[in-house]
Amino acid sequence: MTSRRRRERHVSPEKNLTMEERMQRVEQERAHIAAFDRERQLQPGQLTPRGRIAALVDEGSFLEIGAFAKSQHHDVASETPADGVITGYAEINGRRVVVLAEDSRALARTDAQVGKVKRNRMLSNAIYRRLPMVYLADGAPHDSPEFDMHQGVLLNRMADQLPARDIAERAAPFVTIACGLCAGQNGSLAVRSDLLIATPQARFGALDSVPDAVADMICEDDSSAIAAAQRFLGMLPADLESPLSPLTDAPADASRLLADEDMSATPREQLDAIFDAGSVLLLGPADASCVVGLGQLECFPVAFVLTGGSPRAALRTRDMKRIARAASWSANYQIPFLSTQDTLGYDPLDAATPEFMSAAARTVESLRASHAAKLTIITGWGYSLGDFALGGLGTGFDFVWCWPSGRMGVSDSPGYLSRDQDVPPASDPWAAAQLGLVSEMITPGDTRDWLARALRLLGPGRALPAAHYDRGQQIHDLT
Repeated sequence: MTSRRRRERHVSPEKNLTMEERMQRVEQERAHIAAFDRERQLQPGQLTPRGRIAALVDEGSFLEIGAFAKSQHHDVASETPADGVITGYAEINGRRVVVLAEDSRALARTDAQVGKVKRNRMLSNAIYRRLPMVYLADGAPHDSPEFDMHQGVLLNRMADQLPARDIAERAAPFVTIACGLCAGQNGSLAVRSDLLIATPQARFGALDSVPDAVADMICEDDSSAIAAAQRFLGMLPADLESPLSPLTDAPADASRLLADEDMSATPREQLDAIFDAGSVLLLGPADASCVVGLGQLECFPVAFVLTGGSPRAALRTRDMKRIARAASWSANYQIPFLSTQDTLGYDPLDAATPEFMSAAARTVESLRASHAAKLTIITGWGYSLGDFALGGLGTGFDFVWCWPSGRMGVSDSPGYLSRDQDVPPASDPWAAAQLGLVSEMITPGDTRDWLARALRLLGPGRALPAAHYDRGQQIHDLT
């Protein structure tokens, strides 16, 4: 076959369309994309892929990349709008972001080679431009159909796969909302996000249910998951180079106040008394013995871990994974880290497992590397030396405060194990204060005020060189 005949064979039927017909074709394509997204069966609480984007971003702000893309295989092109991967730029509460959303219905009919090109391109652009990313994961519920590669229309019968930049290079937040299947390469991408939110329809790999071990948060439907992602992004500073400042100029107050006699305040009571009302995003329940999340204190963003309650509990693997998340937010985005200590330490059975040790190591590494203010308050049983995950001089904490109810152990790592509740740590707060192991003795009623003062004083440290790590390491070596 001559080259001329080969060219004629691939002439597009649209080549000879008039301009009016071309304009009509544009409108038809847009109508088809909208109809494909709209005409599907949904589970209670589910939104369509484009409905999720509309709920996530500011109205009218989404600028799509590759809207008219389709599968490279002609026989399924009409059933694969965007080739199953919707990408583009948008704004969330006025903040520029990159959005990637999967369409499971389209992905079930394509090999997604064109979609992978789009996804890799947008991941690279987000890293290059230092923009936050939101990934709405919803993979195909079964294996993609097999195609004859000789029927493809792109170079080498397959879309040219330029690799995306490593997601670890990002300098801005990355949030995943798992709305369906999240497995394979996309699953690997999701678990590396700063916050992984799951809905009831989410599935990870071959698991039949949503395990708490995979997702940081589980929300009741798509809308609540999207709202959690919006709140998370809204509480992280937009500019990592500038001194820390309040996220808003609006006045902020806690929903309750602690009295000086509230020495046995639960994590829930601490939460309500320390943070601005309505500002908290939690990983897990608020009534647990270890409460982890992100909140605002007089409009300053703070990653926190609050412990306590009766009876006292030890830190388990699930707790340690959440603590590692909060510590990573502090290190990666230079936001203050706050902990309160009233705990039996590490659970001795869990502490011997690789999963627990890995999470504890990530926590300590993040805390040492964080340039932000690091504050801990020993409200009951706690520790001030070594590299305990809730804070100590060995991890470079700026302030180690103590309530009069504190009972402090000053040992290194071997002492961070659960002990009998009737045997408190060796040192009382007064002895620790005399040794300089406590920055100051404070009362419950003064706690919020002291924390706010520390944030205002240490906020400008965000723009300074990385001195915390060296200082913390030197102190750790001496202990």
